[in-house]
Amino acid sequence: MNEQEEKLTELFRQYGASIHRMCFLYLKDYHLAEDAVSETFLKAYRALPSFRRDASPKTWLTRIAINICKSRIRSPSYREQPLETFPETFRQICPTEQAENRLWVCQEIMKLPQKYREVILLYYYQECTVKEIARMLRLPATTITGRLKRAKALLKSVLKEENHDDTQRTNRSRIKRTVSG
Repeated sequence: MNEQEEKLTELFRQYGASIHRMCFLYLKDYHLAEDAVSETFLKAYRALPSFRRDASPKTWLTRIAINICKSRIRSPSYREQPLETFPETFRQICPTEQAENRLWVCQEIMKLPQKYREVILLYYYQECTVKEIARMLRLPATTITGRLKRAKALLKSVLKEENHDDTQRTNRSRIKRTVSG
């Protein structure tokens, strides 16, 4: 194995699962996400010699993955998977006791408009900073901050509508734990 292959193997070991999770949440399909991850690391392999380290490897790989996911979503062959099939796939990749709580929050996140959904995914699931997200999406940091604030407000309002007063506090803390975890 040459040096470039070793570096890519290390990047995949460090970030592969995280990139896959993000692609899955973007594309709502496990197999499309696998394909997107493969394409991400193939593009990264080809571009590795020219990687200037202006950004962290995680930011660089995430940007590649986002571009691939957006391209797939725009393609004529992409059929948006209905949210009704999302729970089955989610339970397969997240078979924990907290899966139902996480599923519920993920379903609400998936209903958000893309510009809000992507900042939530990057901030909470990929644990990127506002500055990193701004670089990835090529937007000002103030725009990212505004989108995060709006996305949280949208989620909060949906959750208020769906819950009774006695369960709101429990569900709000559940969302905070789920989105953060």
